[in-house]
This record gives sequence, C-alpha cells and structure tokens, in this order.
Amino acid sequence: MNKKLCAASFLMACSILALNSQTCFAEEAAELSGTISIYASGTSAKGIQAAFEGYQVQHPDVELEISNFETVTDFETMMTTAISSDTLPDMYIAQVGAVEQQYAIQGYLMNLSDTGVMDNLVNGDTSLITYEEGYFAFPMTTAISVTLCNKAELEKLGIELTTDNYPTNMDEFIDLLQQCRDAGVEYPFGVAGADSSSCTAWPFQYIYQVLYGDDPNFYANVLKGEKAWNGDEFRKMFTDYDRIREYVSPDSTAKSMDELYADFIVGDTLFFSQVATTIKSIQELDPETEIVLIPSSFTEKSENQTLISGFDEAFSITTSAKDPELCVDFLKYITSPEGSTLFDNATGYIPTVKGCESEVDNAYEIVLDIMQNDKLPNSPILSRQWIAGFKELLKAGCQNWLAGEEVDSVVNTIEEDHKRLMEADSDWVQNFLDSYKWK
Repeated sequence: MNKKLCAASFLMACSILALNSQTCFAEEAAELSGTISIYASGTSAKGIQAAFEGYQVQHPDVELEISNFETVTDFETMMTTAISSDTLPDMYIAQVGAVEQQYAIQGYLMNLSDTGVMDNLVNGDTSLITYEEGYFAFPMTTAISVTLCNKAELEKLGIELTTDNYPTNMDEFIDLLQQCRDAGVEYPFGVAGADSSSCTAWPFQYIYQVLYGDDPNFYANVLKGEKAWNGDEFRKMFTDYDRIREYVSPDSTAKSMDELYADFIVGDTLFFSQVATTIKSIQELDPETEIVLIPSSFTEKSENQTLISGFDEAFSITTSAKDPELCVDFLKYITSPEGSTLFDNATGYIPTVKGCESEVDNAYEIVLDIMQNDKLPNSPILSRQWIAGFKELLKAGCQNWLAGEEVDSVVNTIEEDHKRLMEADSDWVQNFLDSYKWK
C-alpha cells in the first residue's frame, strides 16, 4: 500500500474516532438535564450565572433558577418559610454560621464529604461548615474585615500606605487620622449612622481583635454567666470607639451607605470599616476610585494585631434536591479551577478553590501579602456563632450610642435583652456550651 493511501486511511480513522468521541460526549452531556433551583445573594448570583454559562456548554439541557435575597436575615426568613412549606431549593449559597449548622443537624443538608469537592478547598478554619466530622458546605470566598482607604486621595495628602507602614495599633491609627485632619480633611473616618451594619462594622472588628484577643472564650463565658455585656471589657469598646468618633462628621447619624460611599469617592471621607468585598459597591458607583485595604488596627499593642478573616458564603445542597446527582455535578464544576475562576471574576470574591486563576483587585495588595506570607495571626469571624438575634441587639445599641444615648444605658440594654434571648432559646445555649472547644 502506498504512503498516500496509508496517510489517507489514518486520517479517516482519526476522523471516525473524533466523530465517535464527539457523539459519546454529546450522549454523556445529554444524560444530564433538569432545573437547579438556588437561593443566592445578588453578588453571588452574578457568579453563579457566569459559571453556569460555562457549565451549559457541556450540559445544554440543564436550566438554572435563582431566587435572590439581600441580607442574612432575608435568607433565614426564606429558609424558614421553605422548611415549613416543604419547598426547599435544591441548593443555596449563604454566609456560614450557627444557623446553617442547625440546618445540617436537623437533616436539611447533604453531607458533601463523599462527593470529592472538598478536596478542592484551600486550607482554612472549617469548624463552621462541619457537623459530626462531615462537611455540609463548600465556602466560595474568604471574608476579610478591614479598613477601607481612599488610596488616591491619601496620596494627594502625601500619605502612601504600604505593607511596611500601615498602622498596627490604635494609637498609630489615631495618629493617621490626625495627620489627615492636619492636611485639611476634617472628618477622615466615615460611618453611615442610618445603616445599623455600618454603625457596628468597627465594633465587630474591635470584638474580634481586642475582646476575643484578650479572652478567646469571652462569649462562652457570657453564656455561662461568668462575664456580661455590661462588664468592663465590653464597656471599654465604647471608650475606644469614642476616640474614632472624634474624626467622624457630626451629620453622620443620618447618612446612608450610599451617602458614605459618595463621601469616600470624593475624598470627604478617607477611611471606614467594613468587609473587603465592599469595594465592589464603591466601584459600581465610580470604577476609577483607587482603594487600598489594610488590616484593622484597634489593639493597644502592635504585637496583638490580627487579620480578621474566615470562610464566608458557601454552597450547600439540600436533602430535598430533586436531582442530587445533577446538583453534585454542578457543584463539582463551580468548585473546579475553571468554574471558580468564572465565579470569582464575576463576584470579585477572594478565591478559596485550589488552582483558581481569577483576577484579584489591586486593592487587596496589602492584605493578600499579609495572608500569603503569614505576617499576622488570624482572628476568625466568630459572630456567626452568637445566639440568633444578638447581632441585631448590638447593631441597635451602637446606633443609639452614636445618636447620643449614654454608654451605661446601651450596655445594660444589650445585657438584659441578651439574657432574654438566652432564656427563650435555652436549648441553643446548652448545645453551644456542650460542643464548645475551650481555648
């Protein structure tokens, strides 16, 4: 047989093999069909949609149905309604915490341990996503609680924050605020007084860094009755918050978050406390705003400073899922390097999937250097292990304090209302203490 014929035969064989492979792939893809229903926040929904478009290339007969929620409270309300009416979604992505652990304990969530997806997760504290040594959620992002700084406006004042000179304690941060005031910005620290979450962003960071830093068992001791929210430790927080309030505009009590963002963009405010993903909200208003994120610096001594972070929004599959195999297959895709890259590029989240190649905003330069090089110890975000309703007490108390209520009145109200929550949900308190690992 001549060489040309041999070559032609070989090419034909390859074509047939390729055609057969495509046919097999098409048949395999066609095996998966149906609709996946998911609860998600607005930001996460964008990431899911982006990843799903990649998934649909392989599985065109699969459809997606997303129901959005705005806040954690909205999500929990949706879940309560769905549980009572037996209409749970197939999947959801939400902030992990004690409530989600209860869903696992009550049997509403699938154990993901045998699916293989957890092998894709980077190292981190998994205590909030486990139950009886099984995993019930896959975190898609790390929450970092930080101080947001207007990089460009600070540089106009001759101030450039770097990995070598960011403030490392409360006195250094106050000095930075005073430096900005001396340079012409009268009220460099921003608070949106009309938004309870903004009012408590700084207190939450203080609690993680200072309160839990001095006593990592603080909340467990409160539940045992050995410490109290009107005790000296918590009361001191307001003393330090008052040092910050000196640099907050007096008209901040009526400001919304959008108004705070606007002040930040134009440089009337240069700093405020929030989770790092807040940069997305600012960039939607003004993509040109240059931001740098620095770790919270509210400890008395530099050696006690920490980076506040922890696994945040996570995917779970409910035991009510209409097609569990389909949900697992989609979860495997979105937690793969390919799927997670699409997801994170759409959300701006910090990646938690090994091999993810998403672009990370330049604003993260300092905190990522700290994380990747272990320059600071980590303070986990522990508020998600507080009794349901407590965060609302803290938010209301701090908001009232900013509006002028006396500290004694604020802390006594928080303590009394927290005791009522404990009495109303004594089972939760007992379960918490029974499973708590003392530090």
